Amino acid sequence: MGKTLFLIVDMQNGFINHFTENLVGKIYDFQHRIEKRVITAGTRYVNHERTACYLFEGWKSCMAGTEEAEIVPELRDSMKKVFDKDKYSCWNEEMQIFVRENNIDKIYFAGVNTGCCVLHSALDCYNDLVECAVIEDLCGSTSGAEEHENALAVLRNCITEKRVVTAEQVYREL
Repeated sequence: MGKTLFLIVDMQNGFINHFTENLVGKIYDFQHRIEKRVITAGTRYVNHERTACYLFEGWKSCMAGTEEAEIVPELRDSMKKVFDKDKYSCWNEEMQIFVRENNIDKIYFAGVNTGCCVLHSALDCYNDLVECAVIEDLCGSTSGAEEHENALAVLRNCITEKRVVTAEQVYREL
């Protein structure tokens, strides 16, 4: 039987604002409830001069080596591994090897931003036939609840409603 990965997406200092600050404690509490049943890992978006966000949007936050790019301290130590990325999706060769080598057969996504990195990562996993789900109450958007809800609607449509779940559903399933 395979293992489950709890993947905390981009919970970095630079993505914490009044819309997302409540996620830190919620993810921390949930991770500690399930820690013996899953592998926990994280992703970190590292911006630089050749990213789409930098080139097309002029966004210069979360640059490599800055405090903004670091995982929030409350969650950092619970992660077996942190995957650096410079695209929305974390589904790259390094992640695929990790999933294969650790015999992972399901990935649960939490974190920010629901409409960017969470959405792209979940869609890429789904398209590669990896069983996955997005934990809606453990995700959020730095742009607010409306963007978060819009992204959840897209996810329900694209990866099916049964793959957009609550933390309580996941806890009961594990």
